[in-house]
Amino acid sequence: MKRSFSPTAAALLAASVLLAACNNDTGGTALPGGEDDHDHDHGAENAGRLVFTHADGNNSRVYVHDLESQSMLADFALVHPATAVHSSPEHRYAVIVQRDDDQVEFLDGGVYRHDDHIDEGAPAMLPFTLSGVRPTHYRTNGEQGALFFDGDSGNAVLSQFHLLSDESLESGGTLAHQTLDTAHHGIAEPLSGLVLASHAAASGDSPDSITVFAQHGDHFHGEGELATACPGLHGGATSGFYSVFGCSDGVLVAELHGDHFHDNKVAVPERVATVRAHPDVAELAGFSYPGNNLFVIDPEAGSATLVDWRDGAVDGGGGPVGALAQTFDAHGEHLLILDSEGALHVLETADWSHRGSVTLLDTVPASGPAPALAVSGAGDQAFVSDPAAPAIHIIDLEALSLETVPLAFPPTGLAWTGVGEAHDHDDTGEDHDHDH
Repeated sequence: MKRSFSPTAAALLAASVLLAACNNDTGGTALPGGEDDHDHDHGAENAGRLVFTHADGNNSRVYVHDLESQSMLADFALVHPATAVHSSPEHRYAVIVQRDDDQVEFLDGGVYRHDDHIDEGAPAMLPFTLSGVRPTHYRTNGEQGALFFDGDSGNAVLSQFHLLSDESLESGGTLAHQTLDTAHHGIAEPLSGLVLASHAAASGDSPDSITVFAQHGDHFHGEGELATACPGLHGGATSGFYSVFGCSDGVLVAELHGDHFHDNKVAVPERVATVRAHPDVAELAGFSYPGNNLFVIDPEAGSATLVDWRDGAVDGGGGPVGALAQTFDAHGEHLLILDSEGALHVLETADWSHRGSVTLLDTVPASGPAPALAVSGAGDQAFVSDPAAPAIHIIDLEALSLETVPLAFPPTGLAWTGVGEAHDHDDTGEDHDHDH
């Protein structure tokens, strides 16, 4: 059903998947063959830098690998082990989530656009930390990102979210903040001047609806709930005027019409728990849980079509493989899916056909750091962390060829930082280090 929402109007499934303050360091360690970490250049383009971490208790660190010089450029101490790493909306910064220790740190990758050129400076930790209980879901859309903190129903700590941008991080903070009225495992989807946030009836309950929040300076005003329910709400993304959220009975589609929403439900035969989107792709990708099947969602037509992303791939027991991570490439030409056997599948979004796959991981660990997937905003490359090897794999998406950067430790999290193209990747994806 459709309902016109005007801002002027006043149990997740019991299954679990792997849980995937500025320090005093002032610089990194340049390895042999690398460039000095205080180099400053005015290049026309740059391949960017990868950011990943080593979770080692009080000795945890974050590392910056320069793709231009193919060297480890810098590393910094972390207050706590990271559970995930994301890139900021415009990719200059790394968002370092420390979910188990209730905080988020930020790193300046050092590559950013300045007027008509690209500056290449030294990476640096930012001098502020976000604190909040259980930071988990992180979403970006356009030039804004939203961090959702689940809170803790057992200790009466409510959920909250922070809205941020590259500009706010450069200025030393976030754009706005909102505390919700319950504690739950949820999501906040940033739009221009609005945030769509999950709502639960009571603390500890599974979220089942969406509340609209309008930004007013550094805070928000609640504008009511969308009419369409979304039981078992998990996962969401935005493409154009359509925001789509996964539900146990399909997907909730919220279409922005100027100052109001039209919302309705699109039926899907399985529970959707992960949604991916790209600004240049009209359809969205919805992944079912626990089936890991791909449904291509056309929000305008109100349809969801099952697509075979596996191309016959099976796991060690002969059954269909699962999906560990999913994302679109920078241009929206390909949907990338890392499967549970360690292969990266590449689908063409023009017709959702299976273009090919690349075997990356010899072993997918049953515990410890989970493999992570990231893409370049400046070229046709994807990156996969390999905790078992340990290594980082660099995939050329045109040739489907592979390069490997060996590491001395199992990496946790992975993000690309740098200067992307005008319509580069807008969906950083979500952690798979939390309950579904």
